[in-house]
Amino acid sequence: MKLLPKLTLLAIGVSALPLAIAGYSSLYIGQGALRGAIEENELTVAKQVAGYTESHIDNLLSILRVDAKIFDLTRSGTGANEGPSPQALLKFLELVYHQSDDFCAAAMFDEHGTQIGQAAYMENPSRYDAFSGHEPMRPTDVEGVQLMAPLGAALSNGQGMGPIFLGGPMRLPHVVLAVAFDPKLGGGRRILAAEVSLKRLANYVAGLASADTDVALTDGRARLIAAASRGGVGSLETIRLPGAREGEAPTGPLVAEYTRDGRRLIGAFAPVATWGMGALVDKTVAAAMLPVNKITLATLIWIAVSALVGFIVARIFAQRLSDRVSALVAGSRQIAVGKLDARIEPASRDELGELGAAFNHMAVGLEQAREKITQQTDEIKAWNQTLEKRVEDKTTELRQAQDLLFRSRSLSALGELGAGVAHEINNPLTGALGIVQLLIADLPAAHPARPLLQDLESEALRIRKIVQNMLRLAQRQSGHDTTPVDLARTLDDAVELCGPSDLATAGIEVVRNYATTPSVRGSATQLQESFIQIIQNARSAMKKGGTLTLETSLIEEKVVRVRIGDTGTGIAPEHLPRIFDPFFTTKGDRSGTGLGLSFVHRTVEDHGGAVTVDSSVGGGTTFTLTFPADEGRAHRP
Repeated sequence: MKLLPKLTLLAIGVSALPLAIAGYSSLYIGQGALRGAIEENELTVAKQVAGYTESHIDNLLSILRVDAKIFDLTRSGTGANEGPSPQALLKFLELVYHQSDDFCAAAMFDEHGTQIGQAAYMENPSRYDAFSGHEPMRPTDVEGVQLMAPLGAALSNGQGMGPIFLGGPMRLPHVVLAVAFDPKLGGGRRILAAEVSLKRLANYVAGLASADTDVALTDGRARLIAAASRGGVGSLETIRLPGAREGEAPTGPLVAEYTRDGRRLIGAFAPVATWGMGALVDKTVAAAMLPVNKITLATLIWIAVSALVGFIVARIFAQRLSDRVSALVAGSRQIAVGKLDARIEPASRDELGELGAAFNHMAVGLEQAREKITQQTDEIKAWNQTLEKRVEDKTTELRQAQDLLFRSRSLSALGELGAGVAHEINNPLTGALGIVQLLIADLPAAHPARPLLQDLESEALRIRKIVQNMLRLAQRQSGHDTTPVDLARTLDDAVELCGPSDLATAGIEVVRNYATTPSVRGSATQLQESFIQIIQNARSAMKKGGTLTLETSLIEEKVVRVRIGDTGTGIAPEHLPRIFDPFFTTKGDRSGTGLGLSFVHRTVEDHGGAVTVDSSVGGGTTFTLTFPADEGRAHRP
């Protein structure tokens, strides 16, 4: 053999060995980098799922804590140590139930673990659009609230989460959350508990999985709460977790290769330490290393070809392969530090190009998931910022409701007092008034005692008027003599009885804005007297003239509203809360008894309606009266 063929063979042999070593080294580095990137990505996703889970549960507990602060406002008892009525407690629990679609039932317990009142839940929430997100619950399912409630943890730590179980008719993973608080108005500690569905968490987990990557959520006993490979919802079966024995969960975040159900898996686990749960992200080793296997075949082919064309070509190929794998490693590291906008430019259409495209697709999915989590976090922060304002608004509404209840009780008590006093006062008063009137009739006009007797007669008549007004407050609408009443016509009749010419002489312009409204059922006479009382008060407030506005309208579907407004002097803010109180009057000439607006309030209440007033000093006063539309039956008083 000549030298040229020997050198050629020697060159090929010398170039083939380094080429083989370089190719193997690059393949080994690429395999390690790819596996490291996959493990880092899996651990990142697992931590994101764990963080979202912890934030989700903390948000629900925050809702319960805020709701517990307004618990005392639902009390209807008058004693400082009395608990709320069953109806008020149920309304409060219904308010808690409506705070989140994740709540299946809400209940209250005392410090001994005894349930107080009824639990709030719905057997068929899908019938109502506003509650369609809630899961249905049967009475037997609601018993799980007391059985699974973490009462001891709530009493010792202020809050707690019970064990996860399959609850409700749909047998989905549920958990009971509880918060403990001390009522401000007396009594022992109370525990507010809510059974929560983990369906939304399961749907979130299902949305993070890909074709070859499974995402799951487990509890502290390695039971499956949710899994993307099973459609989201888990069956609480015990599974094997990486780095732990059967039925146990790792104590911290880790990535490990392990075997489950006969399959070799690469799994990342991140615990939700606060609540004893964990997030699992895994894929099979075969699926994870499939791109590397393709790269291995391609590398061997190119090593063989490069051995024929020389050392330089082999080196260039090895260097190119190393650079592309390094780009994948660099992109994976950027993803690991949170730069989810990192992308790998596709250099070719081979297996590494497909791997780069898959990497870019995974980065887009992670970025979208982070944006969604950020958006939800911002929404939670905005909710927390506005929650205090909502509590204040609800507090104001509850105080107004308490004021209305107190006012109704005051009027009722006054009516009962008037009914009892009328008999005792009217008989002797009638006799005394008759004697005075006879004396006046017998005395000559110039007699010096006649003015004194006339003053006595005037005061006796005033007493009789007060007693009559008290009796009117005691007389409630019976429902037997009620008829459909046209409110616009009744307003016009009230204006006629007040004297349109007198109003015009006083410089008062009457403006009517009547809309087409249905009739209301009631007593036209009593409603007319109420309108007259308000119009006379408006006339007294507009001593220098002004505008009297009468308005009717239909609000909602079956509620008729009447507004009577004036441009008078208005009512002072310190007097506004008391204008419906019996015997309260601001008239200094003793021309009023202070029972006129009390009678208006009782009349509107007897007709199933409500009356409110808006006023400002110098800005006029507007009375708003609302009545239920006529449905062919009388309203019960």
